[in-house]
Amino acid sequence: MKKFRVLPFCSLTPLALLALATFASSAQAQSQPSSQPSSQLTLYGNIDTAVLWSSNTNAQGQSLTSVGSGGYQLSVWGLMGQEDLGGGLKAFFRLENSFNADTGAVSLSSSFFNRFAVLGLRSDDWGAVSLGRLGSIGFDYTVLGYDLTNLDTYGIAALGAVPFVNLKINNAVKYETPRLGGVRATLMTSTGQEAAEASSAGRYTGLAIEYASGAFKTRLTHEVTHGSYATTLDQSGLQDKRSTLAARYDLGSYAFYGEAAWITGDLHLTPRGRLLQGGVSWRPSPSWTLIGEAGVYDYSDSDGRPTLSHLVAQYHFSKRTMLYAFGTYVDNHGGSRVSTLFAAGAAAPVAGQSQSTVGLGLAHRF
Repeated sequence: MKKFRVLPFCSLTPLALLALATFASSAQAQSQPSSQPSSQLTLYGNIDTAVLWSSNTNAQGQSLTSVGSGGYQLSVWGLMGQEDLGGGLKAFFRLENSFNADTGAVSLSSSFFNRFAVLGLRSDDWGAVSLGRLGSIGFDYTVLGYDLTNLDTYGIAALGAVPFVNLKINNAVKYETPRLGGVRATLMTSTGQEAAEASSAGRYTGLAIEYASGAFKTRLTHEVTHGSYATTLDQSGLQDKRSTLAARYDLGSYAFYGEAAWITGDLHLTPRGRLLQGGVSWRPSPSWTLIGEAGVYDYSDSDGRPTLSHLVAQYHFSKRTMLYAFGTYVDNHGGSRVSTLFAAGAAAPVAGQSQSTVGLGLAHRF
């Protein structure tokens, strides 16, 4: 007789755990009486791979050709769900991980759910409260519904209106009001590193107010970020402060976006100064989308003045599969050192040197 061995729980792969969780959720939903509150569980993701060419990727001014993950948007997978608790109250969660589609590796090994780890409660009457690793105010009010490319990897995000380290905030609590007469607001705070030696280390606070009416919407944001603490370097007393004003107008097959950001403080997540950016998109048919964006960043402490231009063409095979091509150019005036790539540790050119990137990629959402 053939014997079967029961594997310990810790030996199961994440994919196996995911399959078990999905099966268990489906079985639970089917076994619940229809009179009980319902629950939902969704597996979702995006796989994006591109062939890329970039100029001036090192001090010698050499170019680089590569196959890269996330040429337009990050490759991610995640789980999200909600449960109806009755009386208009719902519990919700979201867990999301980013990975490198060109190698299969997790993009950030120190944090498995490096994109989101969210748990919260939502009501149509009083709004929503969420806790965990959350999108910042800058992320929520730029990526979601304002920037025409959702801050794509090689676009105006590289200028730094939303610093890369501020896209996601750990140990955070967020409150979002319901929309009242076209107005909604979000308040967010974080306990930061939670270091006893420096209580303010990594702390974050943010506020946003938005007004939307028909095809037009506009918003104001303000964010304050404290520096980090380490035994070798304590920056917890330093702050990055940034305020932004943005608007978007959707008119038929066209959409228009503009934003101004004012950056102050002594932490210098990006240089102090003023940043202007915006763009226009055109969808001549259901299959094609063309996007053009540009921005300029005037540094207040130096003559740095990087400018960025970005063009994207998208062909949609379906609602889930897209072929895209793009070209991005950064002109680093006055000794600035901005890369075309919006990522930690991006291969930036030497100070004052321009950089160009072109790419052709395929993305599929599931």
